[in-house]
Amino acid sequence: MLAAYGMYQDNTLVNDIAYLKAILSDVLLEQIGKRLLKVMEELSASAGNGVVPSPSVSSTSSKLFKKIKGLRLDETAQIIQAYSINFQLVNLAEENFGMQDRRRIQRQGEPVPGSLDECIRAFRKKGIRPEKIQFLLNQLAISPVITAHPTEVKRRTVLEKHRRIYLAIFRKENPIWTNREKEVIREEILGEVQKLWQTGDIRLESPKVEEEVQNGLFYFNKTFFEVLPMLHDELLYYLRKYYPNYNFSIPPLLSFGSWIGGDRDGNPFVTGEKTRWTLNSHKELVLSQYREIVSHLISRLSISRQLILPSKELLISIKKDARDMGVEGEKIIARNPHEPYRQKLSLIKKKLENTAANREGFSYRDREEFIEDLNIIQRSLSAHKGERIARLEIYPLIWQTLTFGFHLAKLDIRQHSEVHRMAAAELLEKADVVKSGYLALSEQDKMRLLSGELTSLRPLVPDYVRLSPETREVLETFRVIRHAQDRISWDSIGSYIVSMTHNASDILTVQLLAKEAGLCGTSDDHELFNRLDIVPLFETIDDLRRAPIILKSLFSNPVYKRYLAKRDNIQEVMLGYSDSCKDGGILTSSWELYHAQKIITETAAEYQIKLKFFHGRGGTVGRGGGPTHKAILAQPRGTVNGLIKITEQGEVISSKYANLGTALYNLNMLVAGAMEATLGSEQLTVNSEQSKKENIFEEAFKEISEISYGLYRELVDDPDFLTYFYQATPIQELEHLKIGSRPTYRKGKGGVEDLRAIPWVFSWNQSRHIIPGWYPFGSSLKAFIKNDASRERMLQEMYEKWPFFNNLVDNIQMVIAKSDMTIARLYSSLVKDKKIRDRIYEKIDREFNLTIKMLLKITGQKNMLDNSPFLQRSINMRRPSIDPVNYIQVILLERLRHERTSGNEREKLIAALMMSINCVAAGLRNTG
Repeated sequence: MLAAYGMYQDNTLVNDIAYLKAILSDVLLEQIGKRLLKVMEELSASAGNGVVPSPSVSSTSSKLFKKIKGLRLDETAQIIQAYSINFQLVNLAEENFGMQDRRRIQRQGEPVPGSLDECIRAFRKKGIRPEKIQFLLNQLAISPVITAHPTEVKRRTVLEKHRRIYLAIFRKENPIWTNREKEVIREEILGEVQKLWQTGDIRLESPKVEEEVQNGLFYFNKTFFEVLPMLHDELLYYLRKYYPNYNFSIPPLLSFGSWIGGDRDGNPFVTGEKTRWTLNSHKELVLSQYREIVSHLISRLSISRQLILPSKELLISIKKDARDMGVEGEKIIARNPHEPYRQKLSLIKKKLENTAANREGFSYRDREEFIEDLNIIQRSLSAHKGERIARLEIYPLIWQTLTFGFHLAKLDIRQHSEVHRMAAAELLEKADVVKSGYLALSEQDKMRLLSGELTSLRPLVPDYVRLSPETREVLETFRVIRHAQDRISWDSIGSYIVSMTHNASDILTVQLLAKEAGLCGTSDDHELFNRLDIVPLFETIDDLRRAPIILKSLFSNPVYKRYLAKRDNIQEVMLGYSDSCKDGGILTSSWELYHAQKIITETAAEYQIKLKFFHGRGGTVGRGGGPTHKAILAQPRGTVNGLIKITEQGEVISSKYANLGTALYNLNMLVAGAMEATLGSEQLTVNSEQSKKENIFEEAFKEISEISYGLYRELVDDPDFLTYFYQATPIQELEHLKIGSRPTYRKGKGGVEDLRAIPWVFSWNQSRHIIPGWYPFGSSLKAFIKNDASRERMLQEMYEKWPFFNNLVDNIQMVIAKSDMTIARLYSSLVKDKKIRDRIYEKIDREFNLTIKMLLKITGQKNMLDNSPFLQRSINMRRPSIDPVNYIQVILLERLRHERTSGNEREKLIAALMMSINCVAAGLRNTG
């Protein structure tokens, strides 16, 4: 079933996959019987042996198609489900292998590439002083942000089962087990795989916002909370290892964020009410985590004052807490008469319970009060021969509290600029500030009007004025923000992100709406205040090019400048990878994002503003995905500066953060990347040889980008391209896949401009064209070279010496390795018009082959991914299992589109198709 696993040379992975293959085969034998199991083996063998079916889907000449078409619909669904579980198990085996491989490297005394170990060792070798590293640590602010874009196709129920299987595989590695104990572990995995088989893998209805929130909280509950102190200890360990004579102080480096329940751009289901519920859920989870940890501490800290005296400070605090609590406090004290640490922790637990229940009196007003109680305990332990106990038991909780506070994660709010403009227009007209036609005003007039209103003490309209439901909902969002800051935590809200920021007035408009809710303005004593970070999101190619002009307009505006000063002159700027790639193709998008960061950084420096870039990367290369550590190092020099915010979405979340060891590794790489990008760029002076080289490389890539943009637009602007896209991919059927609560289209018109980037990428991935991740690389580089050998050598040097180009090329070759134009040809056969089908497909196919040729020429490889053998083997190993699912999907698409089925039969057909979409996503390890 798990065919071709012998391609892996490492016995650990070979054995793990063989072990899981046997388990899955046992389960399938029970569940579907010998006949279907044999059919699956034949399908995989046919695909693995390179049997290419006829380009015509309706042809009966292909044995593979005959075999698939001979199956009943329920049998087809069972085969898809079996392949899907196959990929899920392979993914878990590879994750376990990755962790074991990293441990093997560490046992040999070598640092894992890209890790904190390697990073700090490199700092030491370069002669970087510890004081400089301490200064960097004090500046670091790294924010991974969980999102709910419709790419995470795994249900929470399935995630739980994956986690248990992974932990069992991990436990199996222990050499101490007896044969009986090994059999128990195998039975445990068998049981979980059986449950996976009998658990529906597709949603029967679109998830509610609340379900998406709970899905995101899974990672905080199971991973982030526990891994945070481990990351802190790991960083401290390597700092002490390479700088043993310096006493480092590590401040909180990470702050987690979330968009789930806050992102309302194009999602009418995210309302003020849902956001309020989300914020309360964050608070409930974090306080329940603290209560659970404190309960464990109560059971462990059994230190007797008859043996070791506590500090007077601790005894005084216990006495005060008991007095403040009254009778119940005295009862708590009486339970542990000679154990002051248990007494104090029991009182802390009660305070946390009251805080969670919003009871006045004996509760915590904020996290600082909670941390002070914990510090009282750690100071007492440290001063009375218990420093190790404090370090092992109390410090981890202090670190968790410093990071997660009483808010868990900073909830970002996102809304489209057009929604703000419409709301502001209504308010201004109701207030008689403008009679009508606010939207028709010039940008200059809008800026003048908004600046004036922002300095006014009065609100625009009183509460009793009747407003449209849309405007009321916009204002309610800002009121929820204020309520959360006042009642939960100042840190409960992150940034307010303005999608499709086209002008500076789009930001001042949000500032004005925030003023209506009391989030900014002038206080009664005439002091200016600002409680909200408003963040422009530049998404399209045009907006990326205009971003420096827009920001210059804001930074030079006296009113905005004063408001920004109240936010410590830090301006967060979000960059959209998805829409820019859909707009201009992978090469132009990459260049415009790179170039925009450089110019924006220069603009901010001119106005003495500190920048924080927020990278809206997706899981796929076509949406800015790829290895995070390499991506950080690929940013322009001087643009990271210790501050980085990055979205984590789609299958990326579960593959990176579902399990502790993998989560620790990925967060380790994230922090190391930020440290290396910041200090590494400082080491390069403006006049250095590397800097001069990069300037030459940038000019060359700018030329490539211009060529690429024309070639890409030539494809997508072709009058027949949309027809090809809608018929040769499952985009029409994606509406049926209940992945996310967000609609597929922004405005529902069905055009490429309105189509969200996620389903755009998802559809091309499913059909194995995957053009968002590589088109038109080959022609662009060929046109740049112009038969000039020196230009070819320059590209090879760019790949060797320029992190930006190296990262881009490696990501593209990974996408090319996952693409398959034979499979894409099958999907193209779904296009009704033969002329359109052949012309568009052949254009893409020619570009695909040229791209392979240019990639091999630039990288100096013989085959794709020779420089990444593990990834190369992983992709090749999956083909015999993923290709049959693509064949099945094409047949299902044809039936769904052309057969007259209704009622129950049609529902079964749709369900089977949705299963195939999930299966291909799991096999490629990419959705959108």
